[in-house]
Amino acid sequence: MLKQQEIPNNTSGANVAKLGNSDKNGQPIIDPPNTVVESNTVEEKQNSADALLEKPNVTSALEHISHSTIMANEELTYIDIQDGEFDDPESNEATDENATSYEDDFIAQDDIDDETIERIQNEAAQKNAQQEKLDPEAESALDSFLDVADEALRIQNQFSYTVARGDKLADVLEQSGLSANTAKVLEKKFPQLANLSTGQQFYWVLDKDGELEYMNWLVSEKEEKIFERKSKNQFSVQTIQKEGVWKQDVVKGTLNGDFTSSLKGQGLSNRQINQLAAGLQWQIATNKLKKGDKFVILVKREYINGKVTELGNVEAIRVVSGKKSYYAIQADNGRYYSLHGETLGRGFSRYPLQFTPRVSSPFNPRRLHPVTRRVAPHKGVDFGLPVGTPIIAPADGVVEHVAYQANGAGRYIKLRHGGQYTTVYMHLSRQLVRPGQTVKKGERIGLSGNTGRSTGPHLHYEFHINGRPVNPITVKLPGTGSGMPEKERKAFLVKARKIEAQLKP
Repeated sequence: MLKQQEIPNNTSGANVAKLGNSDKNGQPIIDPPNTVVESNTVEEKQNSADALLEKPNVTSALEHISHSTIMANEELTYIDIQDGEFDDPESNEATDENATSYEDDFIAQDDIDDETIERIQNEAAQKNAQQEKLDPEAESALDSFLDVADEALRIQNQFSYTVARGDKLADVLEQSGLSANTAKVLEKKFPQLANLSTGQQFYWVLDKDGELEYMNWLVSEKEEKIFERKSKNQFSVQTIQKEGVWKQDVVKGTLNGDFTSSLKGQGLSNRQINQLAAGLQWQIATNKLKKGDKFVILVKREYINGKVTELGNVEAIRVVSGKKSYYAIQADNGRYYSLHGETLGRGFSRYPLQFTPRVSSPFNPRRLHPVTRRVAPHKGVDFGLPVGTPIIAPADGVVEHVAYQANGAGRYIKLRHGGQYTTVYMHLSRQLVRPGQTVKKGERIGLSGNTGRSTGPHLHYEFHINGRPVNPITVKLPGTGSGMPEKERKAFLVKARKIEAQLKP
């Protein structure tokens, strides 16, 4: 038996089943509303979903996967990992003691003025003094709060991804910030992972140290593989043969609350909801949708004994907000396109500059500080630049934050691109944008500098996916390989017309 990994139900992107009924092998299954759901309100189901969110209902990672009826379980096999084998080779190279800066990081608070900083410090001191005098009941409540906060942190360490054509395992695991070397080692130990197919699905969990702890791979509709860390240097691998029946459903509904809760109320899993949010992210942010907006979803999902499980692939969605419709339709290459075959993934430039810069300090999650000799992760890459060099937006986006930290990032800017991607620019001498402003690819956003805790003029540049820093130099940029050959595009347009007829609200 695999050990049980406790993880709560949530709406943050984790793969969570709505538990209750089980199949004959004890696996959880979800009661579907109907094969085709026609409803003008999901209020009753919304209340049920909200109830699940109010209490951190702790279940196991295996329960999250909602396995199908198991025909035959192969015996566990094991793969051994040597100490440091998952580490990126660059992290083991000699430390460059002349690198531009070893202090590229955020401090707790943005600087405003000395008076405000002093007030914040005094308030923190007062809170600490009050906590020392808590009565037993208050201490118990605080402990419960901290437990929930700890669970919330675990929720952030759960990820899911659907493979598109051309994706490698490194592209999958990179969504959680794992290095390409982690994928390289797993492919070497388990060669089948080196040959991914379009439409395959992954769900994985990182431990508190950000290391791979659990990975579920839906190889096909009939096969599933589970990788679980049994010790520091060993993973078990289990293959599950499945006999579920797969059906194409049309799910309709009206938002009566947030996007996630409304879709969960119609029987969709978090994994499927994440898939939809990613498909829509370049057209409309799901948190901008309003009560009363309508949605129609085409989803292929698995049934066991007439009951729908949480496994499945979302093939298309139409959202009607106001008088406008937004479509995201999956092509045979696994990526989503508009009704007219237009790519929905925005193209990114590799560098936020008008030229290829010199790297003065590379991305390194295990970098050793030359002075303290402690591991001090370098979450981005440093470009050595003269003060005043123009910094440009690598893609369309919205300015999420502009601030200054005298003892940290200096003057910095954070841009959001769609729902999954953010970029950060530190140590600027000047910002040229304001919070909330929309920027276009190639537009100037600031000038490089030497502000904050910096040892020389440079730009510290970070690229985040799902809130996790990844290597900006090697990451597979959004929109890469999303174009369709003309023959494939014509076939897609024929398919899109048929799907449009199915997506009537």
